[in-house]
Amino acid sequence: MSKRIKDLITAELEGKFRGSDSMVVVDYTGINATDTNRLRGALRKKDVKFTVVRNAMAARALNNVGLKGADSLLVGANALVYGGESIVDLVKELVEQSKTLDKLKIKGSLVEGQVLDNKATADLAKMPNKKELQSMIVGQLLSPGRTLAGQIVGPGRNIGGIIKAVIEKKEKEEAGAAPAAAA
Repeated sequence: MSKRIKDLITAELEGKFRGSDSMVVVDYTGINATDTNRLRGALRKKDVKFTVVRNAMAARALNNVGLKGADSLLVGANALVYGGESIVDLVKELVEQSKTLDKLKIKGSLVEGQVLDNKATADLAKMPNKKELQSMIVGQLLSPGRTLAGQIVGPGRNIGGIIKAVIEKKEKEEAGAAPAAAA
């Protein structure tokens, strides 16, 4: 392949990878075409892209877009998986797919400038995703407010309960005294 064609392919890869801050490197060796299409379809539903790459061109393209350090992961037959809501969602989907496709192997990932090995990448699937983290943070932010509101309202409820009990006691006393006065 001529240098001009390699440069064009590298430029195209740069365009695909630009804007991605994280991606996963997988080994797809031994997966037949039907399973590959099924995998791509499942990933496409989650807005995830699966790109088979030549290692040298992919490494150059990744370095040019600021994702450095992928050279150690780009050995053998590789595909880059990127996109989606977050890297956690992406890895969760790949782990799910690897349960049905035994030959799909996660080699590692590039996550916001850091290179993670296959174990650390698989551990990302155990983490909460972006939406789950946001809901946890909102819950933590609202918790002190709920506690404070409960503490403010609590004494008022207690005083209201005491006043109600006094009123009911007075009503019973008046009801008991009224028949005795009539006799």
